[in-house]
Amino acid sequence: MQDAEAVALTLRGDPRGPELLLTRYQMDVYNVSLRMLRNPADAEDATQDVFLRAFSRLHQYRPNQPFGAWLHGITRNRCLDIIRSRRPIAELGAVERLATASAVEDVEGAAISRLTSERVRAALDRLPERERSLLVLRYWEDLSIEAVARSLAMTEGATRVALLRARRSLATTLGQEVGDAV
Repeated sequence: MQDAEAVALTLRGDPRGPELLLTRYQMDVYNVSLRMLRNPADAEDATQDVFLRAFSRLHQYRPNQPFGAWLHGITRNRCLDIIRSRRPIAELGAVERLATASAVEDVEGAAISRLTSERVRAALDRLPERERSLLVLRYWEDLSIEAVARSLAMTEGATRVALLRARRSLATTLGQEVGDAV
């Protein structure tokens, strides 16, 4: 059975449709989620969320598109949402490191490190979504260029160029911030 037929069955309320789509795509969605999130529990949650969102928005699916590509877009967006929601945890980690520093130099170094990471996060927040996604996936989630390209449906060459531009934008934003502070 083709994906379009399984979608049609699902839209008609036939339980064979979603069962087929789940069987066919569940592991793909989980693997993409795991690569992006690097946490099996988060990947399982994301996989569930992706299928819930996909089935609730199935009326938006266009049968002339590959179902897998449509589902991958939902997966990518859900994982990026989860990555964005992790930011406060990183701030807590910086506070913990600051609190456990034993020497004055360690406290000063930790404070400088924390201020620097806060500046970078603030600058990231001011970047366009595409550039922010590229930088978060590559440097915060430590994905390879190939994995970033797959996640954002880009070629590896385009990803390299876009990352270069995103780093330049981040540097410019950080430079403006320093200029504003002076």
